[in-house]
Amino acid sequence: MFIESFLLLLALNFLSAGRLNRPEERIIGGYPVEIEAFPWSVSLQINGHHYCGGSIYSNDTIITAAHCFFDKGRRLDDRLFVIRAGSTSRKSSGTLVKVDSVILHENFVFKFLQNDIAVVRLSERLEFTNQVQPIPLAETNPEPGTMSLAAGWGQIYETEDLVVRPINILGVKLRIQPPNHCIVSYGQSTICAGNSKQSTCRGDSGGALVIDSQLVGVVSGGEEYCDSATFFTSVPFFREWILNTTNSIS
Repeated sequence: MFIESFLLLLALNFLSAGRLNRPEERIIGGYPVEIEAFPWSVSLQINGHHYCGGSIYSNDTIITAAHCFFDKGRRLDDRLFVIRAGSTSRKSSGTLVKVDSVILHENFVFKFLQNDIAVVRLSERLEFTNQVQPIPLAETNPEPGTMSLAAGWGQIYETEDLVVRPINILGVKLRIQPPNHCIVSYGQSTICAGNSKQSTCRGDSGGALVIDSQLVGVVSGGEEYCDSATFFTSVPFFREWILNTTNSIS
């Protein structure tokens, strides 16, 4: 769930830059992949519908974005959520596991997507296979120009009457950008990646930004039409918080 709206100031800047306020095709450069290429990826779902992405950290812990547990600013009940792991498809196969509890970063601010990270504890443990694997946490933020990978089931097309999301997971290669290439930057706590032709979109939130098979970032937000760089919550910046939180719920 990408940001539906930003601060008024950002919106005014958006319009003054000459953008047209109309639906348009997403050109985000995704390509089909199998779950074996991204075995840490899970679909976070409500009532059988894909809602956000997430990454397997351990057999009972998922890392995702804090804003995934809100709807129009209202906190959702943790028990509404399940994850589908080990499946290329968001609709079938793999393993469904109920969410037991969710811990949001204590300084998360929904309106601004600050400190946008959460740890999810599952109601039962996952069994690791070629399709289900944990991903280690990166220790340092990447330099601009570094290539990274992301994957998810986020939307690829939208009009006023139609939203198209892939049934099967898509991958995309993203170049790390300087912070000023993103609509939002919170210093070292966020990472900017992608461009007008390769990006993530609504439904990709919570998914992984990966470099060298390590979790570098968590999809947080971007511009309305998903046609520019995305900002990610930095995993290295929040690494200590993640470790302390996962230890506290184990």
